[in-house]
Amino acid sequence: MDFRENPEAFRKEARERAYRYECEFHGCSQAVLRTFQELLGLDDDLLFKASGPLCAGLGLGKGCGALAGGALALGMVHGRARMEEGIAGLMPGFMLAQALVRRFEQEFGTTVCYEICKVDWSDMQAVSQISSGSRLERACEVAGKTAEIVADLLSQGNEGTVNT
Repeated sequence: MDFRENPEAFRKEARERAYRYECEFHGCSQAVLRTFQELLGLDDDLLFKASGPLCAGLGLGKGCGALAGGALALGMVHGRARMEEGIAGLMPGFMLAQALVRRFEQEFGTTVCYEICKVDWSDMQAVSQISSGSRLERACEVAGKTAEIVADLLSQGNEGTVNT
């Protein structure tokens, strides 16, 4: 899907897909990342696998996995391709990541999973209860809204080209 041709449809599809993936399969960082891998045709199974431990705020609710997955998605498009590009190569992705964090904080008031979803990820009994109910719905909403913000940033950011 070309996010430059129809940004509104791109945002809507990103939100719905990430929301569905989180509700059905769980794993907020992977729900957001896979959404953009598919929408942009940038599948990378190793990156997807590596993003798993970012779920649930690095497994302890200390950050937000959806936010981390969103930053990875932005980096797939606007990230530095080679170390030799130096700090200048980091700047496009860095600026978009800052915008993502700012908008995320405006939306949710924090970037801390525990504060957003109210789940103690170190308590396996509490974690087992997230598979349904209001906490799952909240996680699905966070994944969906994060994907929508990322889609909006991709639609606005730089030239919209993939760095290779």
